[in-house]
Amino acid sequence: METFSPSRLNVIRGFDLYHHQIKASVTVNSLSFSGVVNLLSSGVIKYISSQHSSNGSVSFSLLPEIFSDQQFTLIVNFEGRIFASELVTPDNIVNYDLAISTTGGSAPTGNPGTITGKVERIIDGKAEAAARTLVAVENKPDGSWGVTGNTTSDDTTGDYTLDVLTDGGDTFVIAMDDYGRVFTANATVELNEIIHPTTPNGYVYRVKQAGTLPATEPEWWIDTGTNHTKTVNDVTLRAIAFYRPLCHGYIKAELNE
Repeated sequence: METFSPSRLNVIRGFDLYHHQIKASVTVNSLSFSGVVNLLSSGVIKYISSQHSSNGSVSFSLLPEIFSDQQFTLIVNFEGRIFASELVTPDNIVNYDLAISTTGGSAPTGNPGTITGKVERIIDGKAEAAARTLVAVENKPDGSWGVTGNTTSDDTTGDYTLDVLTDGGDTFVIAMDDYGRVFTANATVELNEIIHPTTPNGYVYRVKQAGTLPATEPEWWIDTGTNHTKTVNDVTLRAIAFYRPLCHGYIKAELNE
């Protein structure tokens, strides 16, 4: 008969509490989505996790027991606009087919309003303005949720103005880190453009000197504090940590007069 030590029992019990998952195939306009897919809970909106997919397939596993009967939505950024999937619940058997259309569906409703703010990031211990994709999600008075607007913060000042359609509910503003474009052999890149590896490693790479990327993908490096910038071919790249989306709220939109 097999016996278990207390530590072994803790591992088994811990796994039992984190065995739920959401698997999905995401398409946008009938094509497999390639990019970052964010998982958000509905009800009290909360960022849960994100994954990069090259073929539309995502698998959010090891979700805790408290999520077993909650509803979630998958958020994608397509051509500078934010789109959400239908609501799903964790299921260890089902692979959801989530079809997102950028042309169909109903448009946001409500009264015109604005939300203003500023986005900054910390690099080398200093705050600097950052351009980020921003999306406003409102918890409406009837309890439903809706995307009410999106914009990009100014890359020089970090300031933004979100034009939204509000029903008077509470709003979260979600900031998406810039994931840039995937490394492409022999591609020409411009100053300050963002490149990410074909296999995600938690970092993106900002172009500090424009030029042409090499024919072979380099061995990517991370920011160790002193070793963050390297030259590949004739392009100089700076490693920057890629952060999960951040939420700010609750916020009340200011109605336009």
